[in-house]
Amino acid sequence: MDGILNVYKPKGPTSHDIVGRLRRVAGTRRVGHAGTLDPMAEGVLVCGIGLGTRLMPWLTGLTKEYTGEITLGVRSDTYDAEGKLTPGGDPSGVTPEDLERVFRSLNGPQDQAAPAFSAVKVNGKKLYELARAGEEVPVKIRPVHVYRFEVARFFPPKILFFARVGSGTYIRSLAHEVGERLGCGAHLSVLCRTRVGSFDAEDAVQLDLLEANPEEMLPGALLGVAEALTHLPKLTVTSKAEAHLRNGGAFRLEDILECETQPPAQTPVLVLASSGEALAIAQQETPDDVFRPIRVLTQA
Repeated sequence: MDGILNVYKPKGPTSHDIVGRLRRVAGTRRVGHAGTLDPMAEGVLVCGIGLGTRLMPWLTGLTKEYTGEITLGVRSDTYDAEGKLTPGGDPSGVTPEDLERVFRSLNGPQDQAAPAFSAVKVNGKKLYELARAGEEVPVKIRPVHVYRFEVARFFPPKILFFARVGSGTYIRSLAHEVGERLGCGAHLSVLCRTRVGSFDAEDAVQLDLLEANPEEMLPGALLGVAEALTHLPKLTVTSKAEAHLRNGGAFRLEDILECETQPPAQTPVLVLASSGEALAIAQQETPDDVFRPIRVLTQA
C-alpha cells in the first residue's frame, strides 16, 4: 500500500489523529500528511502512505482554498472558536462597503503574524507551548501570499468568505485581522479546506467509510506518484538513465526521450521510465546539462 490519499478530515480530531487512524487502516506506521488542519476545521487532508510519504516535501507547498465563516464582535485568544472568547466592539455599524475595503486590503503578498496558539517554533519551542504555560509569546512574522480573499455573503454579525492562499497562511489570522481593521474584533467560527493543489474536497475519501471497508476502498483511493504530482513537469528517460537513477545516479540532457515542457534549471521535475513508472524527482544543475535526483522513488 504505497501512494497518496486525499482524505476528508471531519471536524473534531487533529491531523495527527487522522494519521493514527490511517496507520491502522493501512497496516503501516509510514503515514504522514502534507499540511495540518486545526481540530475545528474540516476538509482536504493530503496524506502519504508507505513510499508515498517521500512525496510530502513536494505537496506541502501547494496553494490551498477555503470557505468559512467569520463572526464579528467577539475576539478569541486562538483567533478561532476553540479559544477563550471575549466580547469585542459593536459590529452593528459595519457595512458591506467596509467589508469590501478590508478584505481587499488583505489580498496580495504580506507579512503575517502567526497566532500565539500555533505550532510555529521559536528557539525550538512551539508558540502554543509558551502560551499555555503563561509565558510571553514572541511575535513570529513570516511572508505569505493571499491570492484571493473575498466576502461570499454578509448577514451580521456573520461573514461567509472564500480564500485562496499560499502555503503557510493562517486563515484564523486573516479572520482576526478583519476584526481589528473593522475595530470590533472577530474570530474564525467555521472553516473548510476545499482544495489543496489539484486535490479537491469532492474527490476526498470519507474516513469512516474507509475504516469500515479498507480492503476494498483503500487500493482504489490511493493515487500513484504521477497522479499526485501533476504540478511538476515530467520527463521520460532512456533505459540507461533509468538504470542510473535506480542507483541514485544522474543523467544528462541527451538521455531525455520525451519532455512535456522545458523546465528552468533548478526546477524539480518528475522523471519517468518509458513504461510510465515514476523513477525520481530531479533537477537540472547549472551551467551544465546534468540532472541529479533529489529523491529516488524506486528504492524501499
